[in-house]
Order: sequence, then structure tokens, then C-alpha cells
Amino acid sequence: MSFDHLFESATRLPSIPKIIQELIQSFDNPDADMKQIAAKIAQEPVLTVKLLRTANAAHYGLTRKVASVQDASIVMGFPAVRTLVMASGLVTSLAMPAALDKRQFWKDAFAVAELAKWLCKFGLRRDANTMLTAGLIHSVGQLLMYSVYPDLAAKVKHAMSTGQSRLEAEQATYGYTYCLVGAELASRWKFPAAISEGLLHQNSPLAANPFSIIGGHLALAKYIHSCHLRELPVEELVEHFPVAISEACGLNCEKLLSALAETDAFESGLDALLED
Repeated sequence: MSFDHLFESATRLPSIPKIIQELIQSFDNPDADMKQIAAKIAQEPVLTVKLLRTANAAHYGLTRKVASVQDASIVMGFPAVRTLVMASGLVTSLAMPAALDKRQFWKDAFAVAELAKWLCKFGLRRDANTMLTAGLIHSVGQLLMYSVYPDLAAKVKHAMSTGQSRLEAEQATYGYTYCLVGAELASRWKFPAAISEGLLHQNSPLAANPFSIIGGHLALAKYIHSCHLRELPVEELVEHFPVAISEACGLNCEKLLSALAETDAFESGLDALLED
């Protein structure tokens, strides 16, 4: 169950397509040739089909249909296209261990991603697509943990059935949680350091020094999503809302709390990526 053993062999690491690696590198590269990257995306038929189907869904509210990757880049902007392609590539390429339900895993990831993005409306100078990307991979550490140690994954599943939280069960069983593993994976995949730090501190952002804005957004998004899964009324969601985290993120708490009701019927446009 050693943490180091998870990363001993590169063949055991979840692999992602080369085009996804190039998209990750474009985060911190202001000189990246977006037209060239879009052309490479267009050469990936599966990714292109999923991109166009998702982009043309009503969720994105485009004024017209997009028919190509280049067209989508113009209408939606390259950052949004990059995020959609990354989401499609992750869903398609990452193997799902037996202990997890693939559809539910990604639906949860999509919901957290969209909520993390939605929260950006209440803060200044937030990169919504970066928050969306962080949300997409916030629980990716589970894929490696549960694949390498499936017997321990079964123990975690049993512990959760008795009422233990996933974090508590993983810490007790593995000696670490998916947050630490996910942060290391993101680092090895060359995601921006801020995303890796966000994954690491997503469950205790106030303990991070310095504070992680991305970690804070993920914590808030996960709180909202968990409340929806439990079908709690908005009044209870507001009553127990992590205001301290919201304030640390620099969000307008008054406006945020008054808008929480609109997340009750929140649907992720990314769910279309799960269709064959």
C-alpha cells in the first residue's frame, strides 16, 4: 500500500493521449499556436465528434451550430474548446477500476467541474476554464489507487457502506487519500502547479499555506454537489455553507448565497461526453 509503489512503474500510471499533453502544455505557454493545436485536434475523429456534439448541446447556448474544431474555437474561444477536448480525452482514455462506476464517477466529476466554474461568477479575475479543468480531475487519484490495490479498494467500499466517508476510509486503509495521489498525477502530467496544489488541498483549503484559490473552489463545489446528492433543501445548504472558504476565495458571499437556489437544477453539458 506504499504511496511510492503507486509510481514505481510508468506502465501503471493512467496514460492520456498526446494531444491532451499538448493541451496541458498550452496552459502556461502564451506563445502556443492555437490554430496548429486546433488542427491537430481535428485529426482525432473520436475527440472531434464528442467535442462538436457537446458544444452544440443546448447547455452552451451558442447562437449557431458549429461544424468543425476551428469553427468551435472561433465561436466558443480556444480555452473552452481545450477544456471540452481534455474532458473527452480523459473519459475515453482513462481506465476505470472495478471498484468504481464509470458513469457515476464522471457525472460527479462533471458536476463538480461545472460548479467550480459557476463559482467564478462571484469573484474577480478568475479563469473559469482552469477551474473547470481542475474539477474534471479532482478525483482522478482514485483511478490509480483502486487499480493498483483493488483489494484495498474493496475495503474502502465496505467501510463507506458502514457510514465512513471516502476520505476517512482511504486514509485508514491506504495511509493516504486520492487528493495526494491526484496532485502527484497532475504534476507528472505537467498540469500547471496551481491545479496540482488545488487537488492536494481540495478538502482542507484553509489549512494550505499559501491558500489555494483552486482548492477553495473545489471544496465549495464539492459541498454544493454533496448537498444536491442528498437532496437537501436550499435553506439547509445555505445554513451550513462554508462561508470562511468562500471569503478566502474572494467571492461575493452575499450574491453567492442568494444564487445557490439556481444550482438545484444544475446540469452539466459535459454529460454528453459519456454517450457512445
